[in-house]
Amino acid sequence: MVRTILAVASLSVLMFPHRASSETPPTVAGTWEVTTRMPGSVITEQWTIQQKGATITAIAKSDRGELPVAGTVAGASFRVTVTEGDRAYKVRATVDGSTMDGSITRGPGEEYPWHATRSTTR
Repeated sequence: MVRTILAVASLSVLMFPHRASSETPPTVAGTWEVTTRMPGSVITEQWTIQQKGATITAIAKSDRGELPVAGTVAGASFRVTVTEGDRAYKVRATVDGSTMDGSITRGPGEEYPWHATRSTTR
């Protein structure tokens, strides 16, 4: 009985190898065109993202100026915070190649659609 259990366990490890938790994150470094849909308006920004492993830093540029961005990317999950003075906005998105879709949260009950497309201009 013990041999059967060990054989099944060994076979399952060979057939279904465990993925390392240190999976390589997707590359999101570069320039992105970002759109946030707010009630009554659409905000457009250009984000320049730098990436070191899973760590993200960026500058979000719009007609209102520049804001710092910092966070992480793990698997397909993009999680960053945009800082404006003493306010912090949370962006949660899913990376799918050259696009990201998710939301930005400004506060309780203030969550809005957020979309980014990697710029093709160099």
